[in-house]
Amino acid sequence: MFLKIRGKEIYYKIKYKKVRHAYLKLNPNYQLEITLPKDGSLKAEELIKEKEKWLLRKIRELENSVKLFDGETIYYKGRRYKIKVIKDRNQRVRVSKNFIEVYKFGKKKIENILREFLADETLEYVLEKTREFSNKTKLIPKSVSIKNMKSFGHCTRERKIFFNSKLICLPKRIIDYVVCHEIIHLQHFNHSKRFKSKVRKFFPEYKKLEKELKKYHW
Repeated sequence: MFLKIRGKEIYYKIKYKKVRHAYLKLNPNYQLEITLPKDGSLKAEELIKEKEKWLLRKIRELENSVKLFDGETIYYKGRRYKIKVIKDRNQRVRVSKNFIEVYKFGKKKIENILREFLADETLEYVLEKTREFSNKTKLIPKSVSIKNMKSFGHCTRERKIFFNSKLICLPKRIIDYVVCHEIIHLQHFNHSKRFKSKVRKFFPEYKKLEKELKKYHW
C-alpha cells in the first residue's frame, strides 16, 4: 500500500500490536511503518490524515539528509570519498587523497570490511576525545565502548558510555560535540538547563550541531 505526499510515493505497512497508542516511523528509504492497537480503535487512514504535518516535516528532513554509505561512496571525518576496490590478499582499508581504498580477496562483503574499519577508527578517536573532555570537566566514565546502534551516543546510569561505531563518518566538530555531550551526561543525566549550560561552555553552537547531526544516516 502507498500514499502520495509532495509528489513522493510513500509505501507503508501496518502492524497490529498490544499497544494503547498508535506509532508512525518513516525510514530513510521513505517507507512508513504504522503500529496500531489490536482492538481496531484506530484506522491507518485516520492516523495518516491526523499526522500529515508530521509526515511533511519528516519528508523534508529526509530530502536534506546525508547518506553516509551508498555502495560507491562513503563519508569519513565529514568528507565524501569514492570507494576503490583493489585485489590483495592482505585485507585492509587505506584513506588516500581522493579515495578510500579497500584491499580485499575472497567473498567478504566490502560493506563489512568498511564497517570494521570505521569501528576501529571511531574507537581510537573517541577514546582520545573522551580523555580530553574528561580532563576539562573532571568527569570520568566507567567505560567507553562502540556499538552498532541507531543513536550516535548513549550514557547509562552505570556511567558507561557507548558511541555509534560509524561516528567517524561525521565531521570532527560534530563528533567532538557528541563525545562532550555524553561526558556531561555523567553529571546531568537529563537535558536540563544545567546540562545545556555546561554543553554551551564547550560548544556555543550546540543547537546548530544537534540539527546537523539529525541529517546523517547509514
